[in-house]
Amino acid sequence: MEDSIQSKLIYTNLQLDNASEMINKGQFEQSYKLCLYLKELLEKVHDLSDPSFSYAFFRLAGLFVDLGNRDSNLESSQIGLEIMESNSFEHCLTRDSYYYCLANAKGNLTQSDSNNYCKTDVSKIERFSEVGSLLLKATMIRRKNKDVLSPQVMVNMGINLYLQYRFSEALSLFDKVNCMGLDIPESWVNRSECLALLNQITEVFSIQQYKEVAQGYYHASVSSEFPYDWQNNFFNKAKHTEKEIEDYCLDLGIDIEDDKHLDEQEYQSLSEYRRWCLDNFLSLSEHGLYCKCHGSARDNLNIPVPTRAVAGDFILPMEKVLNRLKSEFGLARLMLYEHQSDKKDNDIDDDACYAELYDNELLGTNIEKLRTAFRICFGILDKIGNAIALLFDLQLKTNKGKVRPSYFHTFWELENEDRRQKFEAYDNEGLIGLYSIACDLNHKLEGELSFYKQWRNALEHSFVFVYENEKPEDIETSLAYYEEPVFISESEFVESAEHVLQLTRSAIFSFVFAVRIKAEKEALEDIPNILSQDKFIERKKYT
Repeated sequence: MEDSIQSKLIYTNLQLDNASEMINKGQFEQSYKLCLYLKELLEKVHDLSDPSFSYAFFRLAGLFVDLGNRDSNLESSQIGLEIMESNSFEHCLTRDSYYYCLANAKGNLTQSDSNNYCKTDVSKIERFSEVGSLLLKATMIRRKNKDVLSPQVMVNMGINLYLQYRFSEALSLFDKVNCMGLDIPESWVNRSECLALLNQITEVFSIQQYKEVAQGYYHASVSSEFPYDWQNNFFNKAKHTEKEIEDYCLDLGIDIEDDKHLDEQEYQSLSEYRRWCLDNFLSLSEHGLYCKCHGSARDNLNIPVPTRAVAGDFILPMEKVLNRLKSEFGLARLMLYEHQSDKKDNDIDDDACYAELYDNELLGTNIEKLRTAFRICFGILDKIGNAIALLFDLQLKTNKGKVRPSYFHTFWELENEDRRQKFEAYDNEGLIGLYSIACDLNHKLEGELSFYKQWRNALEHSFVFVYENEKPEDIETSLAYYEEPVFISESEFVESAEHVLQLTRSAIFSFVFAVRIKAEKEALEDIPNILSQDKFIERKKYT
């Protein structure tokens, strides 16, 4: 009997390998039929408590999810999700792997009706946010265990972020993966589509941006991970994009040059600090989102686009807000840089004397720079929240009708149906990006990054113990007078501070896009007989 069960397991795993190979070759229908057969076979095994059979069943669920995505098979995605949610795989799978696979299944279903996608459908954005939360759960578990994050997780996170118009964060993840030199074509494809969508929304065209789009498609066209017809499709997309570049240059009467070597020279000519800003995805330059040449040498992000003026009484006050955001962000970023590079004025020593308590606590001006950088970011976010609430008439009021202060992570709460409809009616991708970030930081919405806000509050009002190396024992005794003190290792705090800065950068970009889009829409409304075209382009995701 035991030999019979073992032989079934061997047979099942071989067939699972065959189904996976069929997917890689683009034989989706054959693979789907085989998976349905294997599902029926495994369901006949009454005891799935055996880790080997349980893992085989989970592999099958993953294949259904892959088929759902690759072949746009909604039924297959649904089957995969049902298997994952109706069975316990804790004894055969790590929690981070489970969250990652569950995110893929739910992500497929969320993206499946992309042809009917409404960019400001809050309910759909909330589903994207749910998928993002699952991916963040997987990420945080690996970070806590000090494990390296899987490139494929990074790619899927990037896709999920760019579908919520968080372009700067998505592009940074795609760039990180592409720099690894691995054959992961999904990263190249979605980077190209992200840049194309960014161009449509911001209407800021650059030749270099479209060159980057074409390059991504070329990379995908030679990948061994894609079937031949997909390779050919992406090759044609690359050629079509290059033709658009040629036509554009012809209209302007300029030549197309291969200037990649010049971009590298320009990058090397930048200051050490500016290169650090670009390498760590902390610049406030639209050109710097995809290129590191002289065009990204300064934080020149502005509300009006360079090629066209935008009108509106709100432009000047919003530019004033942006000036303040840039100024404070620049200080926070510089403090992070100085902490990481240990840059300091040798003529100004930290001459404070500290009692030796043998508790590994980090004290002094260098660690205070990191604490201050972290706190500044939340001040920036709240300023964005107040500016957007005022501009879009989204301010919350007390029972007596007085305007309540707008905190970034809370004023987006849309329980009220009228408020929700108003938010959707603006049809503004910049607002959606900000709403998505706020959901991640909101503890009421179970945002996976809400602990960052808790840390910030503790830094301001309680006690945050940043320690070096290992957490010392019995330290709680000396902190008995403090309510819920927070303990963070230096390495975790540095990583978190950098992430919070990148989130803040993303929010600043979304703020600019939101104001710019509002100005563009109002300009169109002022011009009679002009039909506004939907900028959204249908696209298929490849995960």
